[in-house]
Amino acid sequence: MPRYFFHFEGQQPYTDTTGETLASDEAAWREAVRLSRDVEHALRPGDSWTLGVYDGSEPVFMLAMVTRRFR
Repeated sequence: MPRYFFHFEGQQPYTDTTGETLASDEAAWREAVRLSRDVEHALRPGDSWTLGVYDGSEPVFMLAMVTRRFR
C-alpha cells in the first residue's frame, strides 16, 4: 500500500514527515477532507491555505481554501 504525506501551507505551515499508509488515492482523498475539517476552526477572514497530498514526492491532490473579507 502506498504511503501518503499531507502538507499544509499557509499561516501555520506543516510538513508531514511521517505519512500514512492508505489503500488508495480515494482513501487519501477522504483523509484530506477529514484533515481540512480538523483545521477549519483556525480559519479567519483573509486567510488562505493549501493541503497538498503526496505519494512520496509526487502530488496526488491539492485542496485550497481562500477567504476574502469585503467589509
